[in-house]
Amino acid sequence: MTSAAMRYKEIIGLARGAEENLRTWELARADELEHVLADAHQAVAAAKEREAQTIERVNRWWRMAEDNVSRLSWLETGAGPGPNPSARGAYLDRYLEEVRAAYQDLVQAILKLGWRSR
Repeated sequence: MTSAAMRYKEIIGLARGAEENLRTWELARADELEHVLADAHQAVAAAKEREAQTIERVNRWWRMAEDNVSRLSWLETGAGPGPNPSARGAYLDRYLEEVRAAYQDLVQAILKLGWRSR
């Protein structure tokens, strides 16, 4: 009987050890997930801020382009810019550079038209 009681105590000890190991692992995993979640919240906040800055910047370029085009009586501007659902966030800097370059091209073209009309 002593060996059965010893085996029972051994099994109970192993179960308690496994329980403690599982609890330790779960707590560590919970901490890890909290850090991942906090990082994700920061990334979303940064993306929203960058989105707002981009919208403001593109709208400013659009207003400046409208101002330049308004000098041409034969040309009317269309609707303002809107989001492009197929755009990739990783290429945002490239897109902004393209918008800036297109705006500069527009300004140069309007300036050249002004010289020709004189």
